[in-house]
Amino acid sequence: MTEIQRVLKRAGWRLLVLDLMRTLAVTLTAAVVALMGVLVAERIFGLGVRWPGEWLRLWAIAAGLAIVAALGWSVARRARGVALAREVDERADLRESLSTAMCVERSEDAWARLVVETARERARRVDVRRAIPMVPPRLWPVPLGAVLVLAILWFSIPTLDVLGLLRQREAEAAREREIVEVKAEVKRNDEKLQELMKQARVDLKEEAKGEGEAGDPKTPQTPEEIRRSEIKKLTSLQDRLKEMKGGEKAQEAQAIKQAMKQLKQPGPGPLDELTKSLQRGDFGKAQQDLEELSKRLATNSMTPEDKAKAQEQLKRLSEQLEKLAQDRQDLEKKLEQAGLGKEQASKLARDPEALKKALEAMKNLSEEQKQQLTKAVQAQMKAGRKCEGMSDEMGKMARNMGKNGLNQDGSEAMQGLSGQLSEMEMLDKEMEALDAASKEAGKQLARLAGQCAGTGQGGELQMSDIRGQWKEGETQDKFGGGSGGPGVSGGGRSPDEVDSAVSIEKKMSQSKNTGGPIVGSRLVYGDQVRGESVREFSQVVEAGSKAATEAVETMQVRRELHGVVKHYFGRLEARARDQKQTPKPEGKSDGK
Repeated sequence: MTEIQRVLKRAGWRLLVLDLMRTLAVTLTAAVVALMGVLVAERIFGLGVRWPGEWLRLWAIAAGLAIVAALGWSVARRARGVALAREVDERADLRESLSTAMCVERSEDAWARLVVETARERARRVDVRRAIPMVPPRLWPVPLGAVLVLAILWFSIPTLDVLGLLRQREAEAAREREIVEVKAEVKRNDEKLQELMKQARVDLKEEAKGEGEAGDPKTPQTPEEIRRSEIKKLTSLQDRLKEMKGGEKAQEAQAIKQAMKQLKQPGPGPLDELTKSLQRGDFGKAQQDLEELSKRLATNSMTPEDKAKAQEQLKRLSEQLEKLAQDRQDLEKKLEQAGLGKEQASKLARDPEALKKALEAMKNLSEEQKQQLTKAVQAQMKAGRKCEGMSDEMGKMARNMGKNGLNQDGSEAMQGLSGQLSEMEMLDKEMEALDAASKEAGKQLARLAGQCAGTGQGGELQMSDIRGQWKEGETQDKFGGGSGGPGVSGGGRSPDEVDSAVSIEKKMSQSKNTGGPIVGSRLVYGDQVRGESVREFSQVVEAGSKAATEAVETMQVRRELHGVVKHYFGRLEARARDQKQTPKPEGKSDGK
C-alpha cells in the first residue's frame, strides 16, 4: 500500500491547490462586490472613508478575509481516503483500482490480495502531474472584471452627501486644524514675548490665564475661546508692561539720559569720543571708548600733552557730573505742578523724608499720584547717585594721572567707572527690551483682535487697521480712544426707509435747590478779599489738567469718561487763558 499512499498524498495536495484557486476566485469577487457597496454608500451618504489610509485598510481587510475564507473552505472540504482514491482513479483512468484496493486492503482473501497487488502496480505507473494538471480556474476573469467595475465606479460616482455627514466632518476637521494653528501661533507668540522679557530681566507672573487649566471644563476649546483667552492675557500683560515703563527703573534710566544730555564738551582732548557717547546716552560705546583710553595709557602711546588734556577733561567732566548730581529742577517742576510753592518744592526735592511727610499731608493728590511722585523722587535720587559716583571716579582718575599715565589708584578708579557704565548700559538695554516687549504685545493683541473681529487673516494687523472700519454716523465728543465710529446694524438701511420730519424746541425747566448734590457750577466775579488766595487760578488749572492727563494716559479713568474729563479741563484752560488776557475788574462787580 506504500505506493498507493504516496500517489494519493501527492494528488491530495494538488487537488487542494486547485480547489483553493477556484474558491479564492469566488471569495475575491465577493470582496470586490462588498467594496463596491461601501463605495456607493460612501459617495451617497458621505460616510467619510478617507483616501488613501482608510480605503487601503479596507482593501487589505477584504483581501485578507477572502484569502482566509478560501483557505478555510478548501481545507474543510478537501477529499480524503476513498473519496480521494476515487478522484485519482477517475482522473488517471485507473478504473476504480485504487479505490477498490482501499476498500479491501484489510481482507485476507486471495482476490483481495490480488486487487491490492494490481493497484500497487498501476500506482507505480501513475504520473500525478499529467493526471492532475495545475490549470487556472475558469472563474479567474470574474474577480478581475469586478476590480475593473470598481475602478469605473470610483471615478464615475459623484459625492452626493445626502445626510450631510461629509460636510460636518470636513467642518470639524477644519476646526481642529484651526485650533492646532491657533495654539501653535499662541505658542510662538509666547516664546517671543518670553525671550524679550528675559532680555529685560523681568519675571512677570501671568496676570490673565485662560478660564481653566488642562482638563477643566472651562478650558478654551474653540479657536475663538483660545484667542479671547490670549487677548485677555496680553491685555493684562500690556497694562503691566506699561506700568513698568512708567516705574522707578524707567524713570531712573530717563533721568540719567536727561542728565547726560546736559554735559558740555570739556575742551579738546583724547576724551572727545567718550564725552559724545555720554551725551548721546550710549553707555556701551562710552565703555568701549574708556577701554580704548585704558589701552593707550597702558601702552604709553599718548604724548604728555594728550595726557595733560585728558587730565583736564576728566576734571571738568567730574565737576559737571557733580553739579548734575545736585540738580533737582525736573523734580522741583513736578512738585510745583502738584501744588507746592517754588521754595517749598526746592526744599523738599533735597529731603526725601520731609517730602514723604509733605505728600502724605497733601489732600488734593490721590494715592496713585503720591506713589508716582515718590517713584520720581527715588529715581532722581538714584540717578543723582550714579552721576555722583561717575564724578568721584573721574575725579580720582584726574588726580592720579601723571606723565607716566595712571597709577594704581587711577586704574582702580577707571575700573570703577567702567563698572558704572556697564550697569547703566545694562539698565538701558533692559528698558529697550521692555519697550520691545510692550510693542510686541501690542502687535500680537492687534492681530488677535483683528482675527476675533472676523478678518480671517493670518497676517499682522495694526491698531490703525482696526480703528475707523465703521464710519456710519458721528459723535459729539471725539476724545475717546475707542476704535471705529458709532456703527450701524448688520442689516444696513432698508431701501424703503425714509427720514421722518422732526423739530426740536429747547426749553429750560424751572427748578429749585432742595439740598441735593451740586452737579454744576460757574465762576462769578465778585469782591476779592486780599490775603486769602494762595495761588493763581491758572496755576491750579494747569496742575489739575496735567494730573487729569496722566490719569487718562495711565488708564486710571474709565474709557467712557475720557471725553468728559478732557472737555471739563479744556473749558477751564480756556477760561484761564481768557483771565490772563482780560484784566480783572477792580472793586465790586455786578456779580456776572
